Amino acid sequence: MISNRLKIRIVGLVLLFCCLATSQGRAQDNNPKGRISIRIKAEGHDRLQTPIRFELPDNRFGPDVRKALDRGPVMLSGLLEESAAELEKPGAHGPVLPVQAERDATGSRVRLTAILDHPLPRGTEGRFQLEVNSHVSFGFPSGFVTPWSFDQSEPGALDLKHRDRSVFRYNASPVSSPNYGPIQIRDAYIHPTYSPSGALITGDFSSSHPHHRGFFLAYEKTKTGDLTPDFWNIHLGTGKIYSEGFDRPVVGPLTAKFSTRHRWDAKDKATGKDVTVLRERWDIEAIAIPGAAYWLFDITSTQQAVGRPLELLPYRYGGMAYRGPQPFVKGTLDVLTSENLTRKTGDQKPARWVDLTGPIAEGSDKYAGAMIADHPSNLHYPNVARIHPTSLPFFCYVPAHDKPLTIEVEQPSVFRYRVLIHDGHPDKALNERIARDFAEPPVVVVE
Repeated sequence: MISNRLKIRIVGLVLLFCCLATSQGRAQDNNPKGRISIRIKAEGHDRLQTPIRFELPDNRFGPDVRKALDRGPVMLSGLLEESAAELEKPGAHGPVLPVQAERDATGSRVRLTAILDHPLPRGTEGRFQLEVNSHVSFGFPSGFVTPWSFDQSEPGALDLKHRDRSVFRYNASPVSSPNYGPIQIRDAYIHPTYSPSGALITGDFSSSHPHHRGFFLAYEKTKTGDLTPDFWNIHLGTGKIYSEGFDRPVVGPLTAKFSTRHRWDAKDKATGKDVTVLRERWDIEAIAIPGAAYWLFDITSTQQAVGRPLELLPYRYGGMAYRGPQPFVKGTLDVLTSENLTRKTGDQKPARWVDLTGPIAEGSDKYAGAMIADHPSNLHYPNVARIHPTSLPFFCYVPAHDKPLTIEVEQPSVFRYRVLIHDGHPDKALNERIARDFAEPPVVVVE
């Protein structure tokens, strides 16, 4: 039995450093007991397989420890409350959990990522102790290899893999089709994307609405000065989004991430020239959940207008979007929203999450698809979802559905989404858990 008050004592968070006497003294001065107390509070939801993120100020440790954090690996080891007495026995230790440690952009703080794979019931908290032990050397479990890898063998494409399985491709170079003219060429989107079983779950250059491109973000009704570019219907030629490349991708024991830069250009009809009206950055981070039968990744879009504010005018679609593959067009979709609505009843209704699935091949009874969760920090949350009610396998979140929204020049607008790729039909309980962990993560107190 697991007690309501989960209590784990960390036996060692060992940082693989050789302490010089003077450096060790400085570390002890900054942190006399060599330990930090951590409490993880479940708050109002049961927690299981929940990503946990928290920061440590660098001044808690001496320079050798900081170097060790940069080298890694970092381990978390502990026992449940009922077995805590076993900790006192020589050589005793609990389950080992890899922890990903990384510096923030300033280099002054360290972000730790872990997966809380022990159940933590609502209203309870887990108590931890973080111990820096210079006498024991921990490594990853024997044979441990990060499950993530990136492949850049094809120019302009970044492929993410989980061990030997493909997850998705980000397109940083223009993608064309022999069936369509140059005006339909586009980059800055994710396609193809595969479920854990290997089923293709995104579409591109479909015979119906070929401008729908896998996972993409675009707005339809916009205004900036005298220009009214349409970034959704790129075949109209008034607006288009371009990738300006991606930063060096990084893999760790738990996550894989990279950042991309997008340029939004509008066509000035008076001069015939393209004018950049908005710049955007995508931060994409995939999270490995041990034993999970799904892929999970976050997309954070940071948008900032150039020159003048970009106004998003009220309209029924335009925002973060997902387009399914061709078998979804001919098959029967199974769509579910957080409000327990379907493809037809959920169209143009607010939703905290939307899950769209379809047959993996024509005539197949096997399904796969994607759920996207909205985030409370997004303006007008929960956003209205546009779910095509008849023939098109797509949905999108529409932040300017009912009232205008302005992307400013001085202050960036940030939109956050969590994407769940899965086999099978929508799983309401799983979707609720994933969306709640994203919207209301456990509270981590570092003392």
